Amino acid sequence: MTQPAATVAGHFRAHVAICRRLAIGLAAAAMIAVPGINRAQAAADSADAFMSNLGDQVIQLIGDQKAPAAERKQKFAALMNQSFDVDGIARFVLGRYWRTASDSERQQFEQVFDKYMIDVYWGHFNQYTGQRFVVTKKTPEGADTTLVSSQIIQPGGRQPVDVVWRVVNHGGKYQISDVSIEGVSELVTYRQEFASAISQNGGSVTALIDQLRQKDQQIGG
Repeated sequence: MTQPAATVAGHFRAHVAICRRLAIGLAAAAMIAVPGINRAQAAADSADAFMSNLGDQVIQLIGDQKAPAAERKQKFAALMNQSFDVDGIARFVLGRYWRTASDSERQQFEQVFDKYMIDVYWGHFNQYTGQRFVVTKKTPEGADTTLVSSQIIQPGGRQPVDVVWRVVNHGGKYQISDVSIEGVSELVTYRQEFASAISQNGGSVTALIDQLRQKDQQIGG
């Protein structure tokens, strides 16, 4: 059986390979229908615009090589924390262990998970340019959730990567709650791997926190 730390690290490396190629494009459409669908479509349009704006900001940070790296990383971290539903994601990926974890463990997990992902993503975002992110479709999923389908267009004629972003409208604030790469949900994968890591350490959430903290120290300090 794969060791927990290796499993977590392997998944993040695969996740990072996709995130390296993030750039942005926008495809917009309109539809007239019954009021309920109008509301969902309005949310879809706004989710589309949200993704476009997010991509523009990421591209600007990547391209602004004259600004100090620490300053750009700080802006990137703020952008991620604004754009992703960090609280909701932390609860979901910890699964049933969120209920059994202490308040201190919950807080520590959310902090280290967030910091780890920021350090991993930034370490690679800061090195890559040239890929294109193209929105191909937006699909309302209820009144407040939209699936924004996209492709990562890679240079050299390599096969594009299909990525679907689940964007949720939290009272007018749009945030990403999940990312599916080639049909595989990132949150579901995290949840399975973290549950395995905790289970193999006697149900200790602290053990998972320590693993993530150690990996973060290796890549981001």
